[in-house]
Amino acid sequence: MQKSSIAYKNTGYFSKLICDYLDNKNEINSFYSHFPNKEGFAKAIADKNYTNDNRAVLVRSLLKQYEHLTFVSGTTKNNINLLQNTNAYTVTTGHQLCLFTGPLYFIYKIVTTINLAQQLKKDFSDNHFVPVYWMATEDHDFEEVNHFVAYGKKVVWNTEQKGAVGRFLLNDIATVVEELKIILGTAPGAEKAITLFENAYLKNKNLAEATRYLVNELFTEYGLVIIDGDDAELKKCFSPYMHKELVGRESENLVQKTSAALETLNYKAQVTAREINLFYLKDSVRERIVFANDKYEVLNTNITFSQQELETELNQHPERFSPNVILRPLYQEVILPNIAYIGGGGEIAYWLQLKSIFENDKISFPVLVLRNSVLVVDKNSKDKLQKIDVSVFDLFGNTDELIKEFTLKHASVDFTIEKEEELIKGAYALLHEKANKVDVTLKPSVDAELQKQLNVLNMLLQKMIKAEKQKQEVQLNQIKNIKAKLFPVDGLQERSENFVMQYIKHDKGFIATLQQHLNPLDFNFTVLEE
Repeated sequence: MQKSSIAYKNTGYFSKLICDYLDNKNEINSFYSHFPNKEGFAKAIADKNYTNDNRAVLVRSLLKQYEHLTFVSGTTKNNINLLQNTNAYTVTTGHQLCLFTGPLYFIYKIVTTINLAQQLKKDFSDNHFVPVYWMATEDHDFEEVNHFVAYGKKVVWNTEQKGAVGRFLLNDIATVVEELKIILGTAPGAEKAITLFENAYLKNKNLAEATRYLVNELFTEYGLVIIDGDDAELKKCFSPYMHKELVGRESENLVQKTSAALETLNYKAQVTAREINLFYLKDSVRERIVFANDKYEVLNTNITFSQQELETELNQHPERFSPNVILRPLYQEVILPNIAYIGGGGEIAYWLQLKSIFENDKISFPVLVLRNSVLVVDKNSKDKLQKIDVSVFDLFGNTDELIKEFTLKHASVDFTIEKEEELIKGAYALLHEKANKVDVTLKPSVDAELQKQLNVLNMLLQKMIKAEKQKQEVQLNQIKNIKAKLFPVDGLQERSENFVMQYIKHDKGFIATLQQHLNPLDFNFTVLEE
């Protein structure tokens, strides 16, 4: 594939906050600790506070989590063991357990993480850097993860299960396989994709295990380490911070102050903190914990605790407490020797609201790195664009404007009407002189007639452009069709399409191509053309 790029701010798909962050604008420096460059990473390594006790727990938990996998590469095993060393750090991304990886950016996040870990090893060779994918197994918004889109068709897993999605059993997922077979048909490579899906989702017990299997299969040669935060030992390491949240309830105020500061600078806050930013997690329940009437209640249940009862529950069963979006980043940084977090635009935006929580708990704030974004242009679309003399970068703009510009550029006549407008204005200027000599009150009538003629001129121009569009109908339809294909529903391809289409065409070669071309510290949107 051939690589080119466009600045994020020129794509029209990224917020002002993210673009200003990438531009290292001074006004937002206070919302993060270190900028993602070599100097920033050096400071992050020096600042990282992480105990040997936590390292031992981390490695022990990871080894246990990997026990059910039949194959784990030597590179991944080595990376897990490296985490016992005080000079080993992690580079982490996190994501929900999207069915069959969900949208393409799931893949891009992990590749960005792997590439950054490799780059840091080159820059700081005395240290080790382990790429980590954090599975959001405790998330309970099933509708966000129960589907993927392949060849424009949405494949959905329907189940009545409730609670943390990582614990969902896979007994009723077989119908998804049959639907996928129909969509993929007999295309070359389809059988390989079906087998991958079946091995992941029909041969594992729950969604967490299936996702670990799938991601391990795709990325095992790169030494990626996959972690599940739904783990009693890891939660025990985090229990002091959960106790502080339950009793002190400081996070809401801290986040509110940061959000207000961002909004003062005309940036939009991404998330809102609660008084208590923890869920209670048990069986099929994951519900918010609230404090009311001098007791702790689990919403939508009959479960209540006094403070003493809640502290006992936390001490005996830390795994029953689950951080929400506000505290999950803190949980991650407590249990990992992490120096960088890779996220999408929305994620980076909400991390920028959280620094004060880290400072309050004396936990190092990681370097925030925007994941690589990619548009993959297939050979057929590329050839069609070249034939009609349209750049792929033109497609990032407004479609109607692109159509208008293309029409005018390739028109059989010059549609500029400045000369005609000047002639009409000149004629009415002479009428002005004559009218003034007769009656000065006639000036508004002359002006009104002038405007009518200019409007008629513009109306005729629009009719000519419409006629020209009809002459160029074939090319304009090609533009619209290619835009719809590469930017589904006027959105980015990576936020809609699944990786299976690329997997069928290129197998793991697609990931290898991404790994070759994506640079996590090149702050530009990547275009890859077949």
